[in-house]
Amino acid sequence: MSTETETQENQINLLLVKMEALEKELERTEQQQEPPNGNPEEQVRKLRAHNLRVKYLNTQRRRILRQLQGKMLHYATLEERLHRLGELVLIAELHSGVKKINQRLDKMVEDSRCSICLLPWTENGIHRLVSLRCGHLFGSSCIHIAIRRNHRCPICRRRARHFHVRRIYSPSLLSH
Repeated sequence: MSTETETQENQINLLLVKMEALEKELERTEQQQEPPNGNPEEQVRKLRAHNLRVKYLNTQRRRILRQLQGKMLHYATLEERLHRLGELVLIAELHSGVKKINQRLDKMVEDSRCSICLLPWTENGIHRLVSLRCGHLFGSSCIHIAIRRNHRCPICRRRARHFHVRRIYSPSLLSH
């Protein structure tokens, strides 16, 4: 939890404690009202003092309520912002994951092409998928031409002969 959120919660709790204290004081004030006795002027003075005290306490209560409303509104928007921030982080992580997957897919598409002529392999025919004993993949016609010229793998430069060429049977590699 952020310190700003903790501060807001502490301020709200403090206002609630103040409100509770005011409510108790208001209740005590109402219970302390003495039954009418004595001269009428004294009763009026006591009644006015009592009314002023109740009015003061109600004013304080309304002030605290307004502060509470403001704090709660700010707290709600703060919580909402933190929630949205969490969502943004999650979206950024998902976006990063999708980006990595796309890069891997692009690499797979690149890998599904002959590294000599850069054309896609075929399941059959002269450009079908083959490998050398070193494991590198090529189109059949391209690697036979390269072996005839250099007698080496075009990628790792390892010695290669025509009988080292092996046909690859993998429909998953060929269907992109």
